[in-house]
Amino acid sequence: MLEKLIRIVKDKNIDDIYLTGFVDIEDGIAQFHHDLRFVYLELDDKYLRFESIEQFSRLRISIVNAINFDYEVDEDMIRAKSSVSEVILNDTMAIGNDIGEITFYNLEQKIELICDAIELKLVNGQVIFLDPSYYFGINIGGKEQKEKWKLNIKKDTKVCETLIKI
Repeated sequence: MLEKLIRIVKDKNIDDIYLTGFVDIEDGIAQFHHDLRFVYLELDDKYLRFESIEQFSRLRISIVNAINFDYEVDEDMIRAKSSVSEVILNDTMAIGNDIGEITFYNLEQKIELICDAIELKLVNGQVIFLDPSYYFGINIGGKEQKEKWKLNIKKDTKVCETLIKI
């Protein structure tokens, strides 16, 4: 799975970053409610799906062909996705929004990749850190989020870093 992930991300710009959720219409006004258990990175015709698992303590990473909406919503709600790349990427139009390095924290390789957190270092120098231990799902940030995650780790917890240069 790790080799496949490397092939998928090699020399590909992050086209977009999506959150999934649902739209609820109340009094004629639509509101998007995100589900932070899922984050998708679009790379050409594939998506990296990040899912918070094990009661928001670990991250499952898989490669999918499309954004999945595998959760239930009420009849009056509409499944939806929202692009958040304008909020997360420093410059969506910049060259260098491709992943240069990936650091997995406590990586387990199964059918999918499982880890405690992941750091994506883009070729342009930006760091994207995904922390699944956030109470509502995955918290996305930069170096500051990584430091916050480290502060919240129990002192006796061993953290093994797996660095992959793309």
